[in-house]
Amino acid sequence: MVKNEGAREELRNWLVNNTSCTIQKGFKGKKYPCGTCFMALLNDIGLDSKKPAYKLHNDDYERHNEVWRAILQIREAK
Repeated sequence: MVKNEGAREELRNWLVNNTSCTIQKGFKGKKYPCGTCFMALLNDIGLDSKKPAYKLHNDDYERHNEVWRAILQIREAK
């Protein structure tokens, strides 16, 4: 159960406003950006896979993908 629907809606609006993309739908048919536009936004706001801080973790993984998977889980939460 989503405990803070207002925060989720603010996040959704921020994503849409900063990507200008509304091609995908989440819970209750709310519009969300696609993965390509979301990844471009992450790049634009400073998530650089070439920087050393990007790799700071115990195992190799792609932060862009991890953030995108978090957004997918958030948008489908009931």
